[in-house]
Amino acid sequence: MALKFLYITTDPFVNNSQEFVRILAIASFPTAPSASGGATSAGNLFDENGNPVGYFELVAGDFYTSSTAYPYAFSSGWSTDQIILVAPGWKFSGFIRAIAVQGSLEEVLMVR
Repeated sequence: MALKFLYITTDPFVNNSQEFVRILAIASFPTAPSASGGATSAGNLFDENGNPVGYFELVAGDFYTSSTAYPYAFSSGWSTDQIILVAPGWKFSGFIRAIAVQGSLEEVLMVR
């Protein structure tokens, strides 16, 4: 089998193939808590029976503002390094767009 690149634009995404799909990155618009760090779930994984089995966690850093010489604001954020595998028949939802690869289990786990 050849590894395939997927650009997923449909939420929820249901893996109707016989191959595994590995989510590499998602776009989401979570609301970061102001002046404090926090985490929010963005992208949820469900098995073929609809049971929740995982999520892609986005971690938001601190948000700073200042009104001294010139007003500025900046925030820091990152996502955790997670492996999200959508097995055949499973569903991934709660995102806007996603980048993924599709192939055998061995192939998708080799992607860095």
